[in-house]
Amino acid sequence: MDALFVEFSSRVYGLARRFGFTPEEAEDGVQEVFLKVQRKIATFRGDAALSTWLYRVAVNVLRDHRRRLQRQKRVLPLRGAPDQEEPVEAGIEGDEPSPGERMERAERAALVRAALERLPDRFREVLVLRELEGLSYRDIGRILDLPQGTVESRIHRARLRLAADLKRLEGSL
Repeated sequence: MDALFVEFSSRVYGLARRFGFTPEEAEDGVQEVFLKVQRKIATFRGDAALSTWLYRVAVNVLRDHRRRLQRQKRVLPLRGAPDQEEPVEAGIEGDEPSPGERMERAERAALVRAALERLPDRFREVLVLRELEGLSYRDIGRILDLPQGTVESRIHRARLRLAADLKRLEGSL
């Protein structure tokens, strides 16, 4: 269990943050996930990769965690990646982006987070798992217990909604 925690806890934390949890809520979620993993590890049959099984447990536990928080009438704002700044892309090695470029990137990141927050959970989950966690359609289907075609269509719809919302948000600035 210690090795599993060391290998996957930061991924589960990042997943929780991308699903819209505050840092404190994400830490609580990570603990809940690994308590569940400890209780259920004997049910792992090896049909899929251990990471896929763990992501499935994590998604289900985080869904339950979100429901409990919502019942408590708490708002769950979507935050960026866990305690990270936006990646810096330098044109020439060693070049730093100008303050104006950094501000523009931060504004774009805020727009994306706001648009992602507006997506229904079923679309946000597949998009986060695909685009931010880098999982395959097949693995997402296994994690969410969905046919691959459903995963593909939800990702397509999520991208369309996200693009439309971003266009609308940019237009309002």
